[in-house]
Amino acid sequence: MTIPSVTYKQFGETVAPVAPVGTKRWIVLYIMVSAILLTTLACWNNLSGGSLIEMFEDDSDAPPPHTEYAKMARYLVHKAEWVSMGSLSTVDAIKGFPMVNIISVADSARSEKSTGTLYFYLTMLDYTAQDLDRDNRLTVMLTLDQDLYCTRNGIDPMEPTCARIMVSGRADKIENGTAEYAFGSRAMFSRHPAAQKWIQTDGHNFFLCKLNITQIAVLDFYGGPHYVTMADYLAADPDKRSKAASSSSSNISERQIPPRFSTTEGTTATP
Repeated sequence: MTIPSVTYKQFGETVAPVAPVGTKRWIVLYIMVSAILLTTLACWNNLSGGSLIEMFEDDSDAPPPHTEYAKMARYLVHKAEWVSMGSLSTVDAIKGFPMVNIISVADSARSEKSTGTLYFYLTMLDYTAQDLDRDNRLTVMLTLDQDLYCTRNGIDPMEPTCARIMVSGRADKIENGTAEYAFGSRAMFSRHPAAQKWIQTDGHNFFLCKLNITQIAVLDFYGGPHYVTMADYLAADPDKRSKAASSSSSNISERQIPPRFSTTEGTTATP
């Protein structure tokens, strides 16, 4: 039997210190651990259907699901800072033709709850007011891309998945001195500070109006427009988020990939 030899340190003998791990080794170790953690989190997120990522996303301003037509209409109206307003022209050369203009609007003061009613200022120096003075019927269009939501998410503004609404009705002038005039003016001043200068400019005589809605058409996905009743429109609350809207990533994906398009070979997409 062989007895292993043992080396003893002599009294007063110094022991060579252990060489510290180099800085480069710590950096490599840190990168490896970080990569493992990120891979684990990614796998966990995929298995949980994206719920992990939702914890870190602020979807408080995400649009509602495309199946909630009334809420989509209220959502777009509340977010709108301006609309494309169409009227019937009174200009001799194009009398009776559709005419369109950009009009600043507000349905409430900024950061306040939605009312669903669009307020706006007009002046008789502008052709839109002249048209509406003769025939106050109008249609406004609002799009989800007014704040470049569609563009940022790779959706062309003309695609039906970039939601839009067409609201038709009549322009009603609001009498100065009423509670509604005070509310509408405050809403406009909050969102459009320049409006205070408009009404103070001599000779322009701006007056406050609101859109008295007759019909609301919502186009927010493939399959044609949907018509929202006034009862459903007024009952919808765009400030409340449904479960279907809680995942902004799935909502964006849903809008980008139409169900009518199939990846199966031999199938034909229906118009």
